[in-house]
Amino acid sequence: MNEAGARFIEGIKARTKGVGPGGYRPTKAPDSAWTRAPDRAFGGPEIEDPPARFLEELEALGGHGSRVASLAEARDYLVELAKRRGARRLVRWDVPELDELGVDARLANAGVEVCVWRDLEDFRPVAASADIGLSTAEWAIADTGSIVLASGVGKGRTVTLLPPTHIAVVPARKVLARADEVFELYAGSGLPSNLCFHSGPSRSGDIEMSLAIGVHGPGDVHVLLVG
Repeated sequence: MNEAGARFIEGIKARTKGVGPGGYRPTKAPDSAWTRAPDRAFGGPEIEDPPARFLEELEALGGHGSRVASLAEARDYLVELAKRRGARRLVRWDVPELDELGVDARLANAGVEVCVWRDLEDFRPVAASADIGLSTAEWAIADTGSIVLASGVGKGRTVTLLPPTHIAVVPARKVLARADEVFELYAGSGLPSNLCFHSGPSRSGDIEMSLAIGVHGPGDVHVLLVG
């Protein structure tokens, strides 16, 4: 390794030293290291109310969840949250579900600039300066409080990764009980080029299976179940 490479590695070590409770936490994510309750083993008893269980597990992860009956209530939730966060800019996926939600005008009236993925040639600097990212999700998993995000047209990954707050609007009928149901859905039908499982705010376990919280990704995650 050359000198520049060594300096880079040392810089990373210095910045990430003490990741964990009280350590380096640029995303300000809550320190919620979810652990499975003994009476909720994998493959345990049937989950009678998947949406309710999903919201419970998401809260245990440090996220925020709510279930509303209609798109009108979803719009109210989003506008109120944007006001509470003092948001000035929101970026969102360019998907029919969010067009149908119809919250853009309400947010604009509240002083929040809405940027849609299709409107810009280079979305990254806009997403990086946004206060909120708004998306849907393919599925939600009750057992782990996770949402499943798939790649596709209009679904820029930076929308769900760069803004400090991420909101996902998901139909309640898309809450599955367990992760293996997701795998079965995609088995033999072809996977998208990118399929991500997001479990709570700002956490990653992709390096040696060690959980790191608060290093990257949104520190404030909300999932809104509709229906």
